[in-house]
Amino acid sequence: MEEKETFAYEPEVLARISALKIRALKLVEGLLSGNHRSRHKGSSVEFAEYKDYSPGDEIRHIDWKVVGKTDKYHVKQFEQSTNLKCTILLDASGSMGYVSPNETGMTKMDYARTLVASLSCLLLKQFDAVGLTLFNDQVVQHIPPRSKTSHLQHILHGLSTIEPQGVTRIDQVVGSLVERLQSRSMLILVSDLLAKEDDIYKDLKLLVSRGLEVVLFHILHPDEVSLPFEGDFIFESLEDDPDIGLDPQDIREEYQKVVQKQIESYKKQCLGLGVDYVFLETTTPLDQALSYYLLKRQSLSKV
Repeated sequence: MEEKETFAYEPEVLARISALKIRALKLVEGLLSGNHRSRHKGSSVEFAEYKDYSPGDEIRHIDWKVVGKTDKYHVKQFEQSTNLKCTILLDASGSMGYVSPNETGMTKMDYARTLVASLSCLLLKQFDAVGLTLFNDQVVQHIPPRSKTSHLQHILHGLSTIEPQGVTRIDQVVGSLVERLQSRSMLILVSDLLAKEDDIYKDLKLLVSRGLEVVLFHILHPDEVSLPFEGDFIFESLEDDPDIGLDPQDIREEYQKVVQKQIESYKKQCLGLGVDYVFLETTTPLDQALSYYLLKRQSLSKV
């Protein structure tokens, strides 16, 4: 007999989970005018777990064999199998922990957390299975995809306990995960793509070659796009690069050109592979980001 899932977290962790859940539900509310149209056909309902019988439960779902053995009434709970199984890879490396000295909105990690929580909530509402993998240069935590509504609590807990640290190695993480990912499933990568290994094309090509549908959310803080600082600065690395002292004005124009060129390169590479590429600055309202995602999904389902 399967035991009921219980969640006993420290009060401060629970508070972070609750706040994240509220933000996610608020963002998702109103975006769903109907379930997405999956390109994968067929679904069914399968046994998930037992729960104690309560007045109002379907009598036909009582497991009479269990009653005979235990003299207690247990009801079978069922879980709708999903047309879509999705794994969300969230970059938890040091660079994702960037906090602007002039921060007024969500930090980069809070923005990414809320995006992932909202996507997870969205998928679960559509009876899809969703899992979460946190990574830096290796897998930090892996929560396998499930479609039970209560599974959101596991994902929110994982998101709430992230401490950005370490270097980014997307290639190593993709290489270690790819064999575990089912073909015809979806993989969503959420990262700032600030990595020494910059051959993201190779990583995405490997995923696509395995029959995965890939979505890339590229998240940067506006400071990382425009380098708006004035005066002499010492830039401290959040990963393992040496500190650099300079006046941003000396390199700002060239820096901005390099960043934009890189974004355009990602966009072109993803288009060629059939990967959805979504570039987001942390000042972009997340409801707009999710609307874009839904529209993209709808357009893909019509192909």
